[in-house]
Amino acid sequence: MSWALVIPFNRNWLALEGYAFPAFQARLEAERVTSYLDFAGRGDDPALKARAARDIGPVIPTLPFSLEMNVGVVPALADLLDIPSRFLLHAEQRFDYPSVLQCGDRVTVESCLRRVSWKPKKQVCFFEKETQFFVARRLAVNSLSVYAVRARQNRNPAGSVSLE
Repeated sequence: MSWALVIPFNRNWLALEGYAFPAFQARLEAERVTSYLDFAGRGDDPALKARAARDIGPVIPTLPFSLEMNVGVVPALADLLDIPSRFLLHAEQRFDYPSVLQCGDRVTVESCLRRVSWKPKKQVCFFEKETQFFVARRLAVNSLSVYAVRARQNRNPAGSVSLE
């Protein structure tokens, strides 16, 4: 979809700061790691597979995000914003690995909207979602995803924002 898609700005989005998404659990299966390595053309290296199984972060740093994708993080955010998901742009992603994440780990995933910011001159609303991945209550991964929605402010004759 084109970034030119523009929807009316909804000032209620600003009140979503702090919203906690439902937590979920998932197991990091070796097949998932192998699939990622195969896709990247690196699946034939047994030493790399073994390293990834022991410590996923240095080999496939974005793998935890796939757990969120499996449970529909983008449609969930779009539903929360009450917009079609095609209007969401995934603008940025960062990962920190304070500890090891391994194949076989049962991961508890907790996410919340840390910050919502409206840039009226640029006609963009940014949504920063922090996600923490815990293994046995130990923080293994912290990620920050930034999503953007191109929006315009419509004003009615009284000067208030239209929430079309």
